[in-house]
Amino acid sequence: MSAIDTEVQGAQAQLEQTARQAEDAGDMDRALGFFRALAQVDSANPRWPLEAIRVLRKSGRMGEATGALRQTLRRWPKLLNSELYRQLLPELTLTEETQMKALGDDVPTDAQLKRPVIEDDGTPDVIVGRGGRKTAVIVFTGLADRMVMPLPLFDRYLAELDLTSIFLRDQRRFGFFKGVSSLGDYDESIAGLRRILDDVGAEQVFTLGNSAGGIGAVSYGLELGARAVLGFSAPVALLDSTDQIDRRTAVFNQRLKTNVPVPLRDFRTRLEEAEGDTEVHLYYGEEMPEDRYHAAFLEGVRNVRLHPLSGLAGHGALFNMAQSGKLRSLFRDTFGETD
Repeated sequence: MSAIDTEVQGAQAQLEQTARQAEDAGDMDRALGFFRALAQVDSANPRWPLEAIRVLRKSGRMGEATGALRQTLRRWPKLLNSELYRQLLPELTLTEETQMKALGDDVPTDAQLKRPVIEDDGTPDVIVGRGGRKTAVIVFTGLADRMVMPLPLFDRYLAELDLTSIFLRDQRRFGFFKGVSSLGDYDESIAGLRRILDDVGAEQVFTLGNSAGGIGAVSYGLELGARAVLGFSAPVALLDSTDQIDRRTAVFNQRLKTNVPVPLRDFRTRLEEAEGDTEVHLYYGEEMPEDRYHAAFLEGVRNVRLHPLSGLAGHGALFNMAQSGKLRSLFRDTFGETD
C-alpha cells in the first residue's frame, strides 16, 4: 500500500469516527453530513450511502430516506441480498413492503390488479397465476430462485395486465437445460409446459428470464414458439470460451460444458436456424462488461434486439428498469393490455 493510500484511509477513518461521535451525541445533522462526505470521498463503497439512510431513518426523515434508498439501490441493485444491507438496515431487509417502497410508483397497487397475485413460500418449482386473457408469460428465475424481488411482488406487473403467469425454478442449476424437476427432463418439461398452456387456454406465449433465468427463457422460448423472449442481464454466450471471459460464471459454465451438448447451448446458431419469428430482446447494463459481452454474442442475429441501459454498471438490469419506472411500461407495450 502506498503512502497516499494510507493517508486516504486515515482521513476516511477520521471522518467515520467524527460521524459516529456526532451521532452518539445526538447531532444527527452533523453525522449525516459526515456520512455524505464519506460517500463522496469513497464513492465506490455503498456503506456510506446506507449509513446516511440509517441516520435519516433514525432522525424520522422517512421521505428523504426512501428517496435516498431508491437512488442507492438503483446504483447497487444487489445490495438487497447483501450482508451489508442486512447489517445496516435490518428492519428493511428483503421484505416485499421494503422493495415496493424502493420501486416507488412503478409497482401496481392492489386496486390495479386484474387477478390475485401468486403465493410463494420459496419451495415450488412451478407456480401458476391464472389470468383472464389468452396470453401467458413463462418466467424463468435466476440462480437465487427469485426475480431480484420476491415472486409475488414481480407477479403484480403481470396481474395488472390480467396475464397468466407461469413461474419456474431451476432447482437442478443447469440453466433449465436439465428441465424443471417436477416436470421431468428437458423434453418432458417442454411437454409439461405445453400441457399447462393448454390448460389455461393460452393462445399466445412469451418467455422472460432474469440473469441465469435468461438461459431458460431463450431456450424454451424457441422450443415453444414464443412470440417474444425478454432477457435481463442474461448470460447467453455459453460456448467453451465463455468462462475465460466471464469469470463470474466459470464454475456454472464448466457444468454446462460437461453436461449440455453444444448444439443446445449455442444460442446464436439456434436463433440463426430458427424457422419461427420469435423475437429476443436483451436488456443489460451498458457499462457492465460481462453482460455487454453476452449481449454482443447475439448482435446481428435475425430477430434479436439489444437494449443497453445507459449508466448501469451492475448486473441488475431488471431492478434498474423497475426503479426507473420503465418496467411497467415495457410490459404494457410488450404484452398489451388486452388480447
